[in-house]
Amino acid sequence: MLTSHSHGPEPAVPDADAVAVTELIAKQKLYENLALYCRGQDRKDLELMKSTFWPEATDNHGMFVGSAHEFCEWAYENQKTTKHRSHHYITNVLIELNGNVAKRESAVIYVMVRPDGGPTDIMGGRYRDLCERRGGEWKVLRRVVIFDHVAQFTTTEELGAVFGGIPETARLGDVYPNDSIYEREW
Repeated sequence: MLTSHSHGPEPAVPDADAVAVTELIAKQKLYENLALYCRGQDRKDLELMKSTFWPEATDNHGMFVGSAHEFCEWAYENQKTTKHRSHHYITNVLIELNGNVAKRESAVIYVMVRPDGGPTDIMGGRYRDLCERRGGEWKVLRRVVIFDHVAQFTTTEELGAVFGGIPETARLGDVYPNDSIYEREW
């Protein structure tokens, strides 16, 4: 049986487990910030996209360099004009914490599906984010997109044939507020 004996004041050094839990909470908040950005992009929810960046944040997406909020507006309008569907898949995420600042490297696979069975673009790369915590909330201050590879694949019609087509009972993704993720009942 383990017992605890108190022999004076608490040590000045924080408990290692408490520090680890605090870091895990911060990292989880940073991961959720990233997931919300991707949901905003893929569901075409402009306000959700913007909410993941501080007002003065910058974004270098290669084809757009400037204000992160202006990038969100540009991407949103681009998706409305081209009517393409986007899918952001996050894989490896590494976060380095330093007080109220965090460096986050996130591997991303971006898939752009064109309407009417056009070719599908797939980009693999990374988000290099400098994030900052203010008032307990983590948001992106600077983002640079690093492109590792880009490819164009067959038409979605031909790709569907590879898998035997999409069954009628399949739930297809949509944009805000019609996507299944926004339904009240799960």
